[in-house]
Amino acid sequence: MCSDRFSEYIVTRLKNDIEKFNLKNIEIEETLCMWRCKEGPNMAIENENFSRMNPLKASELLSKKNKNKNANK
Repeated sequence: MCSDRFSEYIVTRLKNDIEKFNLKNIEIEETLCMWRCKEGPNMAIENENFSRMNPLKASELLSKKNKNKNANK
């Protein structure tokens, strides 16, 4: 997660989701720069980049990725 453009709200939302839904093996890390500032805030999940994130979009994306990961087990 890039550490600019109000990304702290996204980080807070994701951390709350992880705790609320008891998600395991998920880490939230802030980075200095992902070199895509004009499209930020940006985040990456398993080496896939996502741009123009907000707390709701990030939460929905985390939920979708987690469901897909569990479905493939």
